[in-house]
Order: sequence, then C-alpha cells, then structure tokens
Amino acid sequence: MSTHRRNAMSNVDKAWLEMDSPANLMIINGVMLFDEVIDFEKFTSILQERLVGRFARFRQRIVESPPGAGRLYWENDPYFDIRSHIRHIALPAPGDTKALQRLVGELMSAPLERNKPMWRFYLVENVEGGCAVFGRIHHCIADGIALIQVLLSLTDETPDAEAKGSSTHKTAIPVANDHDSESESSFNPLSPVFKLANIATQTASQIAKAAISQGFQTWDNPTRLIELAQAGGLLTAASAAILTKLLVLPTDRKSIFKGKLSALKKVVWSEPLDLDLVKQIGKGMDATVNDVLVAAVSGALRRYLLAKGDPVKSGDMRAMVPVNLRNPKEGTKLGNQFALVYLNLPVSLISPEERLVAVKRQMDVLKSSPEPMIVYQLLNFIGMLPGAIAEQATTWFSTKASAILTNVPGPRQTIYFAGKAMKRILFWVPQSGQIGLGISVMSYAGTVSLGIVVDESLIPDPEQILEAFKAEFSEMAKYVEGKEN
Repeated sequence: MSTHRRNAMSNVDKAWLEMDSPANLMIINGVMLFDEVIDFEKFTSILQERLVGRFARFRQRIVESPPGAGRLYWENDPYFDIRSHIRHIALPAPGDTKALQRLVGELMSAPLERNKPMWRFYLVENVEGGCAVFGRIHHCIADGIALIQVLLSLTDETPDAEAKGSSTHKTAIPVANDHDSESESSFNPLSPVFKLANIATQTASQIAKAAISQGFQTWDNPTRLIELAQAGGLLTAASAAILTKLLVLPTDRKSIFKGKLSALKKVVWSEPLDLDLVKQIGKGMDATVNDVLVAAVSGALRRYLLAKGDPVKSGDMRAMVPVNLRNPKEGTKLGNQFALVYLNLPVSLISPEERLVAVKRQMDVLKSSPEPMIVYQLLNFIGMLPGAIAEQATTWFSTKASAILTNVPGPRQTIYFAGKAMKRILFWVPQSGQIGLGISVMSYAGTVSLGIVVDESLIPDPEQILEAFKAEFSEMAKYVEGKEN
C-alpha cells in the first residue's frame, strides 16, 4: 500500500471518534492474564506479525482533508514504529490483583495520540508470579465484537504452535490476510439481527443532507428530524414510530449511578463463574445464558442501590446494550457494525425470578425488532453532523441510560499466547456522554467473568457490586435447585 493512499472513514466510525471526551474516552480495553512470564521480544514479534502485519488499520493514522472540512481518512503513518505502541512495565508490589486493577484504571484514563495509529499494548510483569497483556484500541478502529476477534487472532490453539513457526501455526480465531478488507468471525450478543447496513447508511446520509439544508443546527428539538425525514419520504411509518419512541424516551431516573464525572476510572473484575452452572440456571428457568447474566447484574445493582439508601421503588434503570449487525456467514470487517439499544434493568422487582422473567421478555422482543437498524441510522447521521451538534446528540442520548452493558463469548477452550496458556481474558467497554458505569460479561474456557469500570466520583467502591453479583447468582442457583427438588 502506498504511503499516501487514503481510505475514507465511515460516518459511524467518525461518530465514535468524535464521542471522545475528557471524562469518557472511546477506547476499548482488554486484559489477558497468564500464570507464566512472556518474553518481551516474542510479545513484540507477535504484535508485529499478527496485528500490524495483518491489519492495515493498526499502522494507519487519521487525517482530515482538506483541513477544516470535517472529512476524515485513514492514511498509512509514514513514521510508524511499533515501539511507539508497546510498553514493558512491572506491576508495583505486592503484584496482586488489586494492584493490577489500580494500574489498569490509571492507564484507562490516558488518551491515545490522534496523530498516530490509535492503539497501545502493555506487557505487565510481576502479576502474581506471571504476567498480563493489557490492550487499548480506539473504538473508531472497530467495535468490541471485532476487536475481541482481533485479540484472539494473536493467540494459538496449542502451546507449541509458535515454536513451529509462523507458517504452520493455527490461530485460535481464523483470520483473513487482507490488508484492506480485514475480516473475522463474529458473534451477536443478543440475536441474529442481520440486515443490510448499507441501506441504513444511505438513508442516514439523505436525512443528514435534508437536516443540514433545512437549518438543523442544534439538538434542542430532535423530533424535527422525524418531520424532515417524513417530509422527504426517507422513513417508513414503522421506522418513524421507532425513531419517535427513541427521541421521546425520557431521561433515565435519578440514582447514585448518575452525576458529574471526574474522568478518574476504577476497574474491578469478578472471580470466574462456572458456565455450566449458568446454563443450568437458565434451563431451570426457561431462559438463555444471556438472560441469566443480565438478570443477575440487575439484581446486583438493586442490592447496591439498597445498600446505599437509594430507593429502588423509584423505578427501573436503563442500560445501553450493543447489538451486532454483522452476518457471520459473510465474515466481519474492522469498523463499527453494531447499534445500541436501551434495555430496562428491573432493579425495582423484588425476586430473582421476577427479574429474570422481565429481562427475558425484553430480550425476546429485541430479537425480532428493527430498532437496532434505526439506531444504526442515527449513528450514521450523528457522524455527518458538525462536531458541536454531534456532541450535543451524544450527551442527549446518554442521559437516557445509566450504564453500558455488554456480553461477549470467548473461546470455549484454553488458548495460548507466545506459547503460554491464557488463564483469563477480560475487557471493558467505553461509556459515552455522561454515563459512568460500564459492565462487561465475557465467557472463556467454561467460565464467565464480570468486568466493571466506573467513574470514581460516582461509585468509589465497585467491588461491592461484584459481591452483590456473587450473592445474586448464588440466590438464583438456590432457587433453581429448590424447584428441581
């Protein structure tokens, strides 16, 4: 590829880039834990070969052309050097999980340089006798589903694959060696909502042109979008109804999870849960694994609210949940091909069974709803707006939720990085606008882990949410056991 060759950045990717704020950086963060120490030279060579060598986006920077026009492009960084994107550090004593969590939280608060490819990896030694690999990749490069696949493409199915040479190794996730149309397999966290995203892109483009030509210069009256789109014949009646519902959705209820953000992040993660037990609970309550986990998270947040004296009778709270729009048969590309939908977390309901029934009902509706595609149109639209209006839109939508909640399944078997067995893999999604709570669930090798990132000024003790999650999960298991007996 020529040094000066450029690829236009999609409007959705641009929207995620412009969502960056001092309090909430749009960066996806992930940690891989190992019981053994990884050689730094091998760590570097794997990233050079399997990340930079395979995916053009990881050696490209973002440029605006012409300056001030608002049109962004991906361009090969003529000064690219992998040494600018990797760090080798040691965890301070005592080198335990809490020390690693503090370090990850501190690193999460640091922005990535926009004049370079927007990613960075750390090899952290002195982690309970082993090490950790901490990766940070900006959301504008790809969404969490694609980036998890990218991270897994750095790994192998067997410990000796690396020793046999790069020409013979088999990665844990198949990867296409295509510099311009990188693709991986994909998973939809909620349901197979596979539509033609280019239709949404075209519609959003038409709506944006109409809005700008009609003087849409503020987000104070977003329902005018519907009027403009309908007047131009750009929306069907069904799409207009869904869009209206989204735009008139009230601000999420007041709670200890909402307030002014400090930009200081705190990160925690749970001990691994037995995935078979989660499945057993789901089977006993006629629900999916995802239903069970979301219901358990809802119960944990309810317990935390009660412990802090926040009245749960005030009503349920909302989370924004990502829905993947890729068709796995066609593979996935880097970039963002997902939408966010609002999900009620039934914190007002008393029993675990009631909460699970409520979550399952919502999930079943979402599986056949066109709402994700409407939201995808909105993301396209926001990506075409001038920066100030796009920022207004992001803040406006973020006030309708109190958390970001996502669930991604990892490999079912143990995988290896640089010949070392990966003990655990965790990740955290960014929170947009004024949202200060991010909850990520990930399965790996027969276990499930919960990762939480919070704004420290709102939630100084996120480990209490983890304890509440553990207690909630135990109560659900006892309930199912009681039903079976």
